[in-house]
Amino acid sequence: MSLPGTQTTVTNWTGVSYGIVLGFVAAYFQFKVPPVLPVLLDDYSYDKFVAGGFMSIFAVAGMAISVRVGQAIRRHGAARYLTGAFSLMIIGSLLGLAVPESGALMLVSRTIEGLGAAVLAVCMPAFANMNAGPRHLPIIIAMQATWIPVGQVSANLIALPAVAAGQWQPVWWAGIAATIAVAVWTLAIARRGHVDFGGRSTAQSKSNDASPVTKPERTALLCAAMLFFLWQAQFMAYFTWLPVYLVDVRGFTADGAVLINQIPVVVLLVFAVVTGFVLRAGVGVVPLLVTALSLQALSWLLVPVADSVTIGTISLVAWGIAAGITPTCLWALPSVLLGGHRADTHAFAVVLTGRYLGILAGPLIAVAIFRLTGDWLAVAYTFGVITAFCAAAAFYLGLLVKRID
Repeated sequence: MSLPGTQTTVTNWTGVSYGIVLGFVAAYFQFKVPPVLPVLLDDYSYDKFVAGGFMSIFAVAGMAISVRVGQAIRRHGAARYLTGAFSLMIIGSLLGLAVPESGALMLVSRTIEGLGAAVLAVCMPAFANMNAGPRHLPIIIAMQATWIPVGQVSANLIALPAVAAGQWQPVWWAGIAATIAVAVWTLAIARRGHVDFGGRSTAQSKSNDASPVTKPERTALLCAAMLFFLWQAQFMAYFTWLPVYLVDVRGFTADGAVLINQIPVVVLLVFAVVTGFVLRAGVGVVPLLVTALSLQALSWLLVPVADSVTIGTISLVAWGIAAGITPTCLWALPSVLLGGHRADTHAFAVVLTGRYLGILAGPLIAVAIFRLTGDWLAVAYTFGVITAFCAAAAFYLGLLVKRID
């Protein structure tokens, strides 16, 4: 099924770039923990379940507010919610810097950050899609899919010298600086009217009410949310614990683990963009998604035999390729299922709820399996099976898409 057009005929690149930058900042906050996790564990001796919770707690915040915030933004506009989000992210970061020795308070700080980041995550695809013209929509969807890897790369690059010096605090301060910068940009574009933040008219709300989501569309959205949940669970497990696995099992230094962690991130960043051009050429979203998920399942199953540099690198690259293709397809699903102009903050909030469930479950599932078996390879097998199930779920989603057509 081809991607539909959007409501606008001309791309507003200011609106598109603003939405995507919101995503970059949200992703940075989410992924600033893994590269410094070995240092945090060494400095404060957190329990591994607590440490895994530093990532998973973002899911609690996201699940709690995403759908409601998406509905509220559709009715009242985004400005007030973005202001609150920036404030929460700064407050949460300062709390973490103040009391890092307390695992409980660090979890509270991450929850506060997560509430703010959840608002940015809802706004990101909505701003980008609603400001995209039909000609540029596939490329813009691919740009949206880069928010996670760009956030990861940024966090890793900032963490690299800090970790080498045995520090983690510079990563937190960089997040505060980024939040202040995007808040200033928000104020500037709001005053100049370059981006419509909503809330000034009920016309859009009435337009949305005139074309409600049908039952088949709702079922397909829920299936997409479930698919995002399963895929995000293995994604979060991979990137949360890969640095710890490389240090504990493979014997790498903490900064060496951060460098190796960059390999799949850079690969997936490249292939996220390439996938946009593939979609623009007319390749169906669902067949591409099934193929990518199958490749990712295979790459998980290569981990137990990745003792050599060659096989290990192949595993990292194969996983990265699939991880680049998959999110581009997942972000395209609301536009595919509803049409670009109807894929608003509420539609993306539904799909994001599945994503947040994956954020919550993934790192903790990995820890539970490791504690049960004492073997990181058992974790790899488990997520290989989960990702294979994702491929089957994507195939089923393709059948639902045909019913909607």
